[in-house]
Amino acid sequence: MTILSFPNVDPQAAEFKLSSNTQIFTSPLNRSTQTTELPGAMWTANLTFSDLTREKAALLEVFLVRLRGQAGRFYLHDHSHPTSFGVATGTPVVYGAGQTGASLITAGWTPSTAGILKARDYFQVGNKLRMLVEDASSDVNGRATLVFDRPLTSAPTNSGALVVVKPCAVMMLSGPDVGWTTKPPVQKSFTISCFEDIIA
Repeated sequence: MTILSFPNVDPQAAEFKLSSNTQIFTSPLNRSTQTTELPGAMWTANLTFSDLTREKAALLEVFLVRLRGQAGRFYLHDHSHPTSFGVATGTPVVYGAGQTGASLITAGWTPSTAGILKARDYFQVGNKLRMLVEDASSDVNGRATLVFDRPLTSAPTNSGALVVVKPCAVMMLSGPDVGWTTKPPVQKSFTISCFEDIIA
């Protein structure tokens, strides 16, 4: 399946959220609450595009039609955070095979750099988008351990590249319909709702 790139059109408003998969049980006897976290947390997004020119609107129209409703997939980054708070220099890669869980040993960074990435920065490994929850610094060998929001359930490829500029999740539309609103003479508006395909 071909994964499409999102058009080069910036939204006027963007909502980007992490939706966790949890179950809650509250005792009817004493109202104590037990919570269970399950796999399947995913990114969700709502994008609003207002009063686009004919040329910008055409890019979105073709993109939406090409998705064929929920059959298609596309790459999407958080438009509010396209680049890192950290230094983010070097050519980072996964360092070591078989890594799963909520931390990842990486290499290829500029050596001996404090704050190579910062808490709140995103990175993409394979088709997975993760957010750091701790600052990361590189050692004298250019290695850094990244600690992030939720576990990787499958191990990324050893020496696989990390993306730190406009890192993306693989998304799909929230519903089967696509469309737009036209305001005469030619200005158009769009609302796009989507969620992460966690097995992409």
